[in-house]
Amino acid sequence: MLKETAGYLDDMPMNIRIVNIKNYPLHYHYDHEFIYVLKGSIVLKCGSSIYKMQQGDVFVVNDSEVHGIYDCSDDNVVLMIQINADYFCKQFPTLEHNVYRTMGKEKVNEEIIVLRNLLLKIAFNDLTKHPGYQTTNTNIMVDVLNYCDKNFKSFYFEGRVVMHKRYDYPEIGERLGRIIDYIYEHHSEKLSLRELAKKEHFSEAYLSKLITAGTGLGFRELLAFARVEESEIILLSGSEKISSIAAKVGFSTTAYYEKFFQKWFGCHPEEYREKYADRIKGNSPELVFELSESDALSIIQKSIQNLSFESGGFDAGRDEAQKLLERKREQQRKEILEAYEKTNRSHEEILRFMLGSADEDEA
Repeated sequence: MLKETAGYLDDMPMNIRIVNIKNYPLHYHYDHEFIYVLKGSIVLKCGSSIYKMQQGDVFVVNDSEVHGIYDCSDDNVVLMIQINADYFCKQFPTLEHNVYRTMGKEKVNEEIIVLRNLLLKIAFNDLTKHPGYQTTNTNIMVDVLNYCDKNFKSFYFEGRVVMHKRYDYPEIGERLGRIIDYIYEHHSEKLSLRELAKKEHFSEAYLSKLITAGTGLGFRELLAFARVEESEIILLSGSEKISSIAAKVGFSTTAYYEKFFQKWFGCHPEEYREKYADRIKGNSPELVFELSESDALSIIQKSIQNLSFESGGFDAGRDEAQKLLERKREQQRKEILEAYEKTNRSHEEILRFMLGSADEDEA
């Protein structure tokens, strides 16, 4: 069965596991999940992308993304934290639509160091179980989600792999995050660039440039990708006709669906269904082994020591990285303000200036 349903304890709105993985079949769930490789390597398939994750890499599986893990090194150790969407949506109403991406070219940067730090704290607290650790961990997860909102709520395409892109100007990443959320939420509707531009108070030409610069795709391509990605669950869950799936996710014709599916997944939808039928949860063995508490605590402590060496202290690393980000952003705000004062530009023109775009008429 493709869908996985998690159970949570009343006093802990998250499941925390430290495991060795041999095979984790394809599945999806309605909760976000953090996958942090503490040792060794794994191959993670998520949607149309395949990621070779090494020690230190962190990946966020978003709501309803089909994913599985295989081709792991024998010595791999993975921290997996799955959160209760029903609980955290009370504080983050758009959580189910939020798309976070943490993988990128830069293996070590301030944002990833902070995220590793927070996840390791949760794991350490769960293993040591000091008084009130449940509340402490819940509060830390709120920090994690706030941090992901600010730093990882957008994605960029490198070939067929979806990656995170760092933006020199946070305003661009925040706006793109809202645009991507909206496209996914309304993917099955007749969504137009004009409608989206009106909603964002931009011209169509400028918004088109913003999306392309921010994601690597044009508006129509991004919408088609969202529709194709959303079709994967339906495709793998049964034998529904391809034409019916195409219409359900918003494509005007089956031919368009097949064209874009082949572009992102590398084969025809029916071929894809046949290819992965034996790798779905329920059809393929789940070989995921929990570490003993002593072994788990040992690997977490070692990871904390490594992070401390890398960032200058377990707590100091997070604080210093945050200070660096704040100083960088303050400098950016000053540059934007100076640009506005010198040129009397409108908000749209300032963003165009930040992107380095040409005049709108060129779009």
